[in-house]
Amino acid sequence: MQLESTLTADTQAVLLLCGELGQRGGNSLKPLGLRQYNNLATWLKTEGLRPGDLLTSEGRIRLGGLQTAEVNPDRVSPLLERGTALALVVERWERSGLWVISRSDSCYPERLKRYLGQAAPPLLYGVGSKSLLSRGGLAVVGSRDRSEEDGEFARRVGKHCAKEGIAIISGAAKGIDRDAMTGALDVGGSALGVLAEGLARTATSGQYRAGLVSDHLTLVSPFDPDSRWFAYNAMERNKLLYGLGDAALVVASSADSGGTWAGATEAIQVGKVKVFVKSIGVLAPGNPKLVRMGGVPFPSEPWENLLSLFSAPEEKNGQLFSADAWQSVPAVEPGAEAAAAAPPDFPPTEKQMAPAETLAGESAPSAETEPTRDGYTLGINAVLALLQEPRSNEWLANKVCVRTAQMKDWLDRGVREGRILKLKKPVRYVAHTPTLFTE
Repeated sequence: MQLESTLTADTQAVLLLCGELGQRGGNSLKPLGLRQYNNLATWLKTEGLRPGDLLTSEGRIRLGGLQTAEVNPDRVSPLLERGTALALVVERWERSGLWVISRSDSCYPERLKRYLGQAAPPLLYGVGSKSLLSRGGLAVVGSRDRSEEDGEFARRVGKHCAKEGIAIISGAAKGIDRDAMTGALDVGGSALGVLAEGLARTATSGQYRAGLVSDHLTLVSPFDPDSRWFAYNAMERNKLLYGLGDAALVVASSADSGGTWAGATEAIQVGKVKVFVKSIGVLAPGNPKLVRMGGVPFPSEPWENLLSLFSAPEEKNGQLFSADAWQSVPAVEPGAEAAAAAPPDFPPTEKQMAPAETLAGESAPSAETEPTRDGYTLGINAVLALLQEPRSNEWLANKVCVRTAQMKDWLDRGVREGRILKLKKPVRYVAHTPTLFTE
């Protein structure tokens, strides 16, 4: 069943496979996680099929030959039968101005595929102009609980970027994110907000109406439009900010904990975009530490040509992103390597392909590794970000894709350093600091 909709056939199929479609809990079908979808997409590509072909009778027949370690016809076929639920929810989304694209669509940002590899989310939900997705710009991040000085600095950066034609990319959250967006939009600039929750309510919010109507603002999310904010979603969302930007600016970060810190340290280690850090005036405690880790001091005012600073840094390590990043429940074997290759997507259709366009996913990002810090220093930031609530050693090992013995070593060290509390009966771990997720 194909919908009379603006959705491509591929996106309809990916929504059926990976979308919640307003069906949660109880006896509702569990959508495919990212690892499972990647497995299916790889099989489709080897068979010369696209996701949209699964909506045809021939495609359903050929689906009978699917036998992989992650998915089989019994897992996939019931999801494809949710056409009625899909039609209802898409009609509601479109009435709110929401659109959906999948990794197989030509308008899906290639820069996000290059940055995240197989961890690129299969679906992006959005409102506003899709053109801002691939424009690039400066990702501005920082604490919600910022000083007035840092807030004013972010607004000035946003205004100056608008004058240079540089889009601001942010998480659209209260604090630094919104300060930078407001600075740009107030003077006619452009902004791309990447949310850590669903867009259903935000899409109709009055505070964003003017920017959306004028095509100066686009809001996007990898999460179902009806999903709520979760700290873990915010951590995963941060990867998209760095992946969609030409460069990033950390205005204010706490030290050793929090979403801004974890996102910045990870981006510095991955080394695919240059990470600038505010280094003048009164500084948040994490800013000097980020510079020592490899962050670049942001130039002092007056700014003249910020665009010239956005050259890519020397690439370090592109293997920190797990292909299970967007799954609600992990499906990783302990010790599995994080996926860094290009996602198993499909060449543009004849309708989508421009004469000079190259095929998506032809080459994988460089996998050369040049470690700059020990594994614990890198791993503990990811672990702390997951410990908003008590978690077991096994759950954490699956989520971070390391052996349970390795995770136990990290947890024990975190307990000794006072970063983590160990609970008993049953044994679980939780972050010691109550301010870990205030950013």
